Amino acid sequence: MIPNNLTGLDFVDIKASIVSYLRTRQEFTDYDFEGSSLSYLVDLLAYNTYYTSFNANMAMNEAFLPSATVRDNVVNVAKLLNYIPHSKVAATAVVNVTLQTTLTNGVYPSSLTIKRGPVASGGNYVWNCLQDTTVEVNPTTGLATFENLNLKEGTLVNFSYIVNTFQTQIYQIPSSDADISTLQVTVKPNESSTTSDIYNRVNNITDVTPTSRVYFVNEGEDQRFEVRFGDDSIGRALTDGEVINFSYLVSDANEANAVQTFQWIGQFTDSAAIQYAPALAQVSTVTASSGGADAESVESIKYNAPRYYSSQYRAVTAQDYAILTKSVYDNAESVVAYGGDSLNPPVYGKVYIAVKTRTGSLLNDATKKQIATDLRKYAMASIDPVIVDPEQLYIYNKIFVQYDTGCGSDTSTIKTEVQNAVSEWATQTAINNFNSTFRAQAFEKAITLASKCITDVSLQTTILRYIKPQTNQTNSYILTTGAPLYNSAPSVSSNEGAKEPILLSGVFRTADRPGVNQQFEDDGFGNLRMFYDTGTRKVFTNLTAGTVNYDSGTIVFGPVNIIGSGSNIADTGVQLTNSITGTGSVTDPAALPTDLQIPVQFIPANSGSIPSATPGTVLNIISPEVSIQPLGTIPPPSIPLNSLTPKVFDQTPTVIAVASAQNTGSLNT
Repeated sequence: MIPNNLTGLDFVDIKASIVSYLRTRQEFTDYDFEGSSLSYLVDLLAYNTYYTSFNANMAMNEAFLPSATVRDNVVNVAKLLNYIPHSKVAATAVVNVTLQTTLTNGVYPSSLTIKRGPVASGGNYVWNCLQDTTVEVNPTTGLATFENLNLKEGTLVNFSYIVNTFQTQIYQIPSSDADISTLQVTVKPNESSTTSDIYNRVNNITDVTPTSRVYFVNEGEDQRFEVRFGDDSIGRALTDGEVINFSYLVSDANEANAVQTFQWIGQFTDSAAIQYAPALAQVSTVTASSGGADAESVESIKYNAPRYYSSQYRAVTAQDYAILTKSVYDNAESVVAYGGDSLNPPVYGKVYIAVKTRTGSLLNDATKKQIATDLRKYAMASIDPVIVDPEQLYIYNKIFVQYDTGCGSDTSTIKTEVQNAVSEWATQTAINNFNSTFRAQAFEKAITLASKCITDVSLQTTILRYIKPQTNQTNSYILTTGAPLYNSAPSVSSNEGAKEPILLSGVFRTADRPGVNQQFEDDGFGNLRMFYDTGTRKVFTNLTAGTVNYDSGTIVFGPVNIIGSGSNIADTGVQLTNSITGTGSVTDPAALPTDLQIPVQFIPANSGSIPSATPGTVLNIISPEVSIQPLGTIPPPSIPLNSLTPKVFDQTPTVIAVASAQNTGSLNT
């Protein structure tokens, strides 16, 4: 009998198939008697077949990118798409370093140099300059200042190979924690030579000639990267006896992020070859360390490899820009690109790229500039890439839950179950991705299913955004909510009466009233006004402090000169002329606080569906306020008029932690 059922690969199915076959034969008996010896042989055959089929199935799965699970297999398939996974990335800090040089024969040196290597310590880590840096010395004062000096965390490692063409050599970087972006490759003719050639990394062979000094990188086994050189057709081939040197950083990746204080340990050498002790240097931090990231995950490789292949080393569509950004900047977790023509008002000739980092930190100006520079070589000539920070839009929910008191759960247990359900909902919906939409129906459903004791759920939903003003500068600030705002009385005109405000800001201080806390609110008719609260009444200081477009959700604040916000206000540098009204002036701008932010809370017109304000907006769900009440309790109104509380958000609120975002692309992805 020829088997005709080859789909059953389960042990029981295989055994039944063998038994069915034996029933067609006259040579064997007792095969269907569980206690017989032949039955044990049937079990053995079924086990062996099951084991073999399982391995064959797994081996076949590992041959395809969507189904592969072993990292080495995923990497090997990605190689066919010319995709190279990101290695660990060292954290980067930006500092200013100042040193007073000394006179030699009555003259200050002309320049001062920092040599490549470890130069600073901070946060129990070592920080390095990856290239020699030289600055001019002020000939009058003798001061030398290194501005915006980039420091990379890690241990600088050097490793060499001697080329032997008589055997197949794999030039492997021995450290699995190496940051490949810091790799420098040099080749010298022989061991005794004092000169060497620098080799550059390439991914695209279109511009490589037979004499080009280039190398290629691939991830090998056990997350150790391998370097390959040319063959005299595509790049120069190495010859016997040449010495290859690898220089790179072994990094602690994301563990070294957020270091703010550094101590100088490197030496300086001036143009007269005089060295200066590290203790003479003055170090100030421009940007705390950021950008450190772990090696790319298997899931990320499987997602990005085919999309990177589709871009074909050119940036034409928004998707191309998004994919290539992740290629040129290793710390990008999620990227969205969108044309300036989609903005209001439109900006032509530019493509905006919002980058959400793996560490959650914002990109500094130097990094943004470098990414834009790296992208221009792929871009069309008339398109200018602009790197922007993701816009943050916060959704604040007050959750009112009614429960059956006879169900057996107490309020504390139900509250915990609700909070867990909200976290699970946020993760499943990936609400923190670009271009997400908050849908109240799904949110309420997740809460309702959190406990069998819950009988009803109601919400109060508001939107929170931040104004980040420039201290002591008269500016206007625009916020967009992405959706229409609530109209408290659509039938009431400005001639008929007043409306309830649906917008309220946190407190701030202005240059003309440095002694009193003011706030923004709307009048319901499209105007913003400023006021301060005496405790018994509102005193309006400006009835035309901006505009509100309720249909588009766009608010313009100002022009206004803000010098403080929340508790971040100046104790000095201002002079009051009236302590009651707070009027006065600024006497010392340098004493004013910086890094200001003013929370603004809105009531949306449709709380059931709140989209992202712009393509580069990330939605954040503030940890909700949960109230548990017995069945029959009357819930508060769904529209929270006269109950906005922006002051509690003077500090950026705690949001629900969501698993890492993996989306990459444009509005069409």
